[in-house]
Amino acid sequence: MLTTLFLIGMSLIAGILTGIVGMASLTLYPVLISVGVPPITANATITVAQVGAGLGALLSSLKELHNHWKQAIQIAVLNTVGGVLGALLLIHSSNAAFKKIVPFFILLAGIMILTPKRKSQHRATMILNILNWIGIFLVGIYNGYFGAASGLLMIAILSRVVNEKYATYNAMRNFASFSNNIVAASMFIATLSIDWAVIIPLLCGLFVGGLIGPAIVRVIPARVIKTAVGVFALVLAVVLGWTSYR
Repeated sequence: MLTTLFLIGMSLIAGILTGIVGMASLTLYPVLISVGVPPITANATITVAQVGAGLGALLSSLKELHNHWKQAIQIAVLNTVGGVLGALLLIHSSNAAFKKIVPFFILLAGIMILTPKRKSQHRATMILNILNWIGIFLVGIYNGYFGAASGLLMIAILSRVVNEKYATYNAMRNFASFSNNIVAASMFIATLSIDWAVIIPLLCGLFVGGLIGPAIVRVIPARVIKTAVGVFALVLAVVLGWTSYR
């Protein structure tokens, strides 16, 4: 009973973070490991459970997605195609320490989020646009494979691609993540071991948290959120780097 309550509480927090910036995998991965779930199974189980967070966040983000569906769908399709490749990589992986690359991704995301846009970036060159869209595809691969802090990476890239306020491109990220997770979860259910005993409490907490996250984004100034997210990413990169390489 205590384990169930613990999972619901942590998944609620993870769902809220998912709706704000996308941190479910990074939050829940150590939680599932702590209750005895093997690494690959934990990763696959979180992906399946995140469908609940994605649904909640998507429903709560419909207001921001209004009049932006075309671009949101383009981003989601490219990101999801990458997610399929990432899921295939995970399916053929072992329980090795594959997370040592995560701190470097998070560090890069933090730097990108905190670096101000130049005025010239509103008229981005074709090369810059191509690089940004390739980045969305690569984040999709990473999200399908491991996913920890993939939301931070997406926010960092979308802040350069989408010339809108934070709440809008965060809503696009929520939509892309939901699409990506549905496809990856379907692949994992068919090919990997899923710990179904923890799915229900995770789904409950993630769904409710996913509804709450975008609502929080609406009331907090975008500059405050971006600064907090960027600083958090830098600190998290240092902490994870220390624990991974000490």
